[in-house]
Amino acid sequence: MTVEPRLRELSDRYYRRLAEVLERCGLPRSMPPFLVLGVLAATTSIVLAVVHLASHRHPSDGPIAIAPAAAGRSGSSVVNSERAQVLSVTMVTRNRWAAGWSDCTSGPNCRYAAVIDRDGSRAVAPEWPVPYATLQAGKEAIAVAPPLEGTLTGAATMMFRLTYDGPVLTRLRYRLPTSTFEEDEILTDRIVPGSIVVVNPQESSVRLLKTRGTRSPLCDDSGRCWVLTGIGRTDMLWTDDGGRSWDSRSLDSHNQLGRLAVSPDGRTLLTTAVAVGANGQTVSKMELSTDRGANWTTVQDPPATLSASPLAFDDGTALLLGGRAGDRPRLYRVRDGAAKLDRGYPGDLADLAGDSDLMYGFEVPKRRTTEVVLSTDQGATWTKFAPR
Repeated sequence: MTVEPRLRELSDRYYRRLAEVLERCGLPRSMPPFLVLGVLAATTSIVLAVVHLASHRHPSDGPIAIAPAAAGRSGSSVVNSERAQVLSVTMVTRNRWAAGWSDCTSGPNCRYAAVIDRDGSRAVAPEWPVPYATLQAGKEAIAVAPPLEGTLTGAATMMFRLTYDGPVLTRLRYRLPTSTFEEDEILTDRIVPGSIVVVNPQESSVRLLKTRGTRSPLCDDSGRCWVLTGIGRTDMLWTDDGGRSWDSRSLDSHNQLGRLAVSPDGRTLLTTAVAVGANGQTVSKMELSTDRGANWTTVQDPPATLSASPLAFDDGTALLLGGRAGDRPRLYRVRDGAAKLDRGYPGDLADLAGDSDLMYGFEVPKRRTTEVVLSTDQGATWTKFAPR
């Protein structure tokens, strides 16, 4: 079909209706077809312009991408300060990570920034008055700058990420609190103190999660998610349907300091109950399950204290960082129902995260924390680097 018959067909089908609509608006039916289309195009342009201006007048109504250089002072001065320290780190792979930094010696107030590495390319987030939270979003690491007031009803929450096109700083849109979440969303307790929030990187939004859980959210590869809760006690809750229904089990009936580790496949669980006394926090009971919590056994000879949450692995074992009170933390392996001293780490490791393929933590020297160590062989060998 040639162009002229197509135009005639479009005119026969749609022009008559369009002319009737415009006639109701006061435009004569005798107006030529191309002039009608021109009026329609102009009207559409005006509407789009109004929507565009409205979205800029109300930035909280939707996500806004901001060039990092235009968002405030560069965070490079924080990261490169002589007294800079690493506060947080999240590693997805050896070459994809995010690290939060602080500088508390340059003035009366502390300053914070974050660094992201994506396959060898690095970018520094703008300076922020409160610490960045580093999170894993699928196969990348991101940094989130929490609101200053510690609540999602006040100032902005910003998300910093590094794409193949360069760094992007986005203002997260606040959504109403919800009791459910989707599989590709992130649960974290590091943005609003004492609450779990849901971060959706795809739509650039953040919202409170309305549930009994208040801390330590964990999700495995099957989609099951756990949270901890309790006042004066610790209970663990889990859901298989994004928060629509929950099951629960008591972890510690006397303290709210219990800890939970979950393997990537969700079958290995390690819980720790804590006793608080004159010597501080000590491990009172440790239990292990290798069948998703159906059956539990008490772990024999656990370390007296823990320095970080344990790691659970798909093979039914776990790794702990702890030891006697006052001593340098050491690595312990939970295997065959008991915790035994592992190869250890030849330094001062004060944190532990990751999985059997990639474990990492802070290297803590005598004065300040500037380096991270990682292992890809479950602690047999370690590599050290400064994440900046």
